[in-house]
Amino acid sequence: MIKPTTRIGPLILVFLLLAALTSSIPFSAQTTPTQKGWLVIHGGGIMEPEVRDRFVALAGGPDAKIVMIPTALSDAEIPHRSDQIATFLGIRNYTELHTRDRNKANTEAFVEPLRHAAGVWIDGGRQWRLVDAYAGTAVERELKALLARGGVVFGSSAGASIQASFLVRGAPATPGNPDGDNTILVAPGYETGFGLLPNSAIDQHVEERARETDLDAVIAAHPELLGIGLDQSAAIIVHGDSFFVVGGQVAIHDGKQHIGGAFYYLLSSGQAFNLKTRAVAQQDNLPLTLTPVTAARTPKPSGFASATTGRGVLESVATSESERITYQCDVTLYSVGNNIYPGRPDGPHQIKIQAREIDTDKLSEYTCTY
Repeated sequence: MIKPTTRIGPLILVFLLLAALTSSIPFSAQTTPTQKGWLVIHGGGIMEPEVRDRFVALAGGPDAKIVMIPTALSDAEIPHRSDQIATFLGIRNYTELHTRDRNKANTEAFVEPLRHAAGVWIDGGRQWRLVDAYAGTAVERELKALLARGGVVFGSSAGASIQASFLVRGAPATPGNPDGDNTILVAPGYETGFGLLPNSAIDQHVEERARETDLDAVIAAHPELLGIGLDQSAAIIVHGDSFFVVGGQVAIHDGKQHIGGAFYYLLSSGQAFNLKTRAVAQQDNLPLTLTPVTAARTPKPSGFASATTGRGVLESVATSESERITYQCDVTLYSVGNNIYPGRPDGPHQIKIQAREIDTDKLSEYTCTY
């Protein structure tokens, strides 16, 4: 929901960063108990079916209690927005939570729906509106309590950046710009997010808006932070001390120089990252890959898992030889989102692939026939 704007030049960016960093910049470094809970952090733009399905499954399914927070949007954009999102998600039990009044946000009556929710949806828009309304209030407290009891918080665009401890692009409204200026990377007074993902800074719309290097200056000034840049449609699913990528590419800014001299590197769909060691999780070196071209999912009788049938490409990692196949797999697969599933032979016209069911972050083996 963030409108495209012109990027600031590098000299202006450096000036703004130095001006902001000459004072003491507060940022939340508390360790939120996410061992039970989940974060779905989405880069904005079109949402791939896999991201949607994982959020709903992690919340407990279509009948789970969901709280919608549209506050990052402008007043004109909010009416009927939660109803539209609920229809898109296929959920039936939801409550909209919205105010511009911090005093109201701090009341027990206002946050009562959060205490009973299994999931929270934080819409895109402008980060500063979320800061003004909820930062440091009972709403932030109850979001962390929801994670502690095993719930899931989703945020897209502004709703993604606000989940970090260090907030970027939080510049507030001015008389000449009522939406605020999201080309300003660090805005004094708006550098603190909700801290749902501790010691992090999260940017979004990265490829679409040529923001690949924007987090470099933040990480250089704050090496304790992990910078995460999300392409549009891409998401990370965070649980405990790790996350995995869904729906596209994610840039990791760790203050180190990488291939080509860049101070970031990219993770692709299916790759996992260890937040404790700040390293890419190693995967088995399997000899095959399955790339679905189409994927028709049939729900299993119980739980959230599906069996998937479709057309795909089976390729040898060693030789790059490939063949087109019609497959049947005993796991939920997606053809949208640049998904490539590693696998190994398991008999005539049968392979084992590695994948994650939509209600878990565990990578397991599943049987596919073709």
